[in-house]
Amino acid sequence: MTRLTWLGSIGLTLLGRGPDRLPVDPDPKAIDAIFASYDYTNTPGCAVGVFRNGQTIFGRGYGMADLNQGVPITTNTVFYIASTSKQFMAMSTALLAEQGTISLDDPVRKWIPELTPVADRVTVRHLVHHTSGIRDYLGLWGLSGRGFADEIPAEVALDLIVRQQALDFEPGSRYSYSNSGYFLQSEIVKRASGLTARQFAESKIFGPLRMSATHFHDNNAEIVARRAEGYQPLPSGGFQIVRTSFALVGDGGLLTTIADLAKWDENFYQNRLGTRGAELIDQVTTPGRLNSGEQQTYAFGLMRGEYRGQPVVEHGGSFIGFRAQLLRFPAQHFSVAVLCNDYTAEPERLAQQVADLYLADRLAPVVAASSKGGAQVVAPDRLDQWVGRYEIMPGAVGEVTRSGRTLSLNVFGQTLALAAIDDSTFEVPMLDRIGFRTTPAGPVFWSQATGASESTPRLGPEPKYTAADLLAFPGRYTSDELDTWAVVEVKGDTLRARTRWGPWVPLQPIQKDRFTTAGARVQFDRNGAGRIIGYRVSAARTQNLRFVRR
Repeated sequence: MTRLTWLGSIGLTLLGRGPDRLPVDPDPKAIDAIFASYDYTNTPGCAVGVFRNGQTIFGRGYGMADLNQGVPITTNTVFYIASTSKQFMAMSTALLAEQGTISLDDPVRKWIPELTPVADRVTVRHLVHHTSGIRDYLGLWGLSGRGFADEIPAEVALDLIVRQQALDFEPGSRYSYSNSGYFLQSEIVKRASGLTARQFAESKIFGPLRMSATHFHDNNAEIVARRAEGYQPLPSGGFQIVRTSFALVGDGGLLTTIADLAKWDENFYQNRLGTRGAELIDQVTTPGRLNSGEQQTYAFGLMRGEYRGQPVVEHGGSFIGFRAQLLRFPAQHFSVAVLCNDYTAEPERLAQQVADLYLADRLAPVVAASSKGGAQVVAPDRLDQWVGRYEIMPGAVGEVTRSGRTLSLNVFGQTLALAAIDDSTFEVPMLDRIGFRTTPAGPVFWSQATGASESTPRLGPEPKYTAADLLAFPGRYTSDELDTWAVVEVKGDTLRARTRWGPWVPLQPIQKDRFTTAGARVQFDRNGAGRIIGYRVSAARTQNLRFVRR
């Protein structure tokens, strides 16, 4: 949707309603009720801003920015906004391309030649739209056994990406969210402009928009006035501070306030950045396409979608005790920003609840998942064909069971009811839409939420290993791509492993030579003689990372 379309929609709406039918804003107490669980002096909380037609029509903080000092949250509290930062990095890339310094179709190796030749076909545009196939460096960091409390210097993060000897897929063939793509954009900005990502954004974005409290936080020792601490709850009650030495920017790293986000949000209607006016806004809000021509939902650090019948542009973020969401309804010139310093908060849901109040007469009725078209009642024999165990994502095994005319998915310690759309497609909480297909080898599972194009076959019964069987696996394994080693040993009647920097973790068998551990899949490989020669690790954003047995 172009900016002119947005404005036209607004005009038609106002003309159709007339002055006597202008919307009546909700009682502020209704918004307070949404955030009531945070409105205390002994808990972290959230700041909320509601923006309409260039004005902040509601803004308030709930809970505390700093529990040590007893500092309350306000609309001027500075929050870390995690991946919500990506739209600012992508705008920087778009502005750098607008001035002709780079092209979105430049090969990434033009600017970062130390990447291996496997990245030859990756372009800057692929980085922007998460279609590069480059493995997520945060996932790589975790698979190496290191934690996010550890410092990750930019040079180390870049070295980790450069070490990769394979892509997860052909550039442009798939979508897979990758923080590497946005970290690499920050490096391209630095090399192409001579300015750091922080300096470039200050010069081209934050300065022109007078966002005086906003910056890419590339120095973790820097003191920032009014900055909130990040928290997570303790099992025994209360909260603990979540801190990190992490100071990389591009994929995250932005510090900002509700007050500054109001200025950023309004620029999507009256653009003051660059030289192309509305054309720039059209560009950064237009999703990419795959090589096949298939339209995606991810644009420039922004996701296009729909909420209750209205088009929306949004992006959330979560990291180190913080969660954030900026939800825009362009046809209504209306947005909600929610910034939280409680890691268990759900700012996406909170923003939607606020929007429900303000846009009550413009939003379509909520439709239950079970009524979203198609067959709702499926014959038991049709359901029985899908019953079984599936690896719903690398390292995560779920079991599909039937009770009466309903299927359930048991995964992540929860039992999720599957609402039938037809006899092979279902709506499910957390995973959105899932489905099954029949193949000559048996049924396979697919999930809309994973972003993967391939399906996973039904697993057989969990394998049983004898003590003699387990002796085939112990040894020392190394990965040049992670610059680390791992040890596998027998512990009792099971296997366990640890990497150079990580703790011991159990290896749970899911099929022959395949195990799951700590949210990842470990697939052991054998040579022609049947001897274990290494293994491959796969996780949500990394596929087939090799370890070689030494």
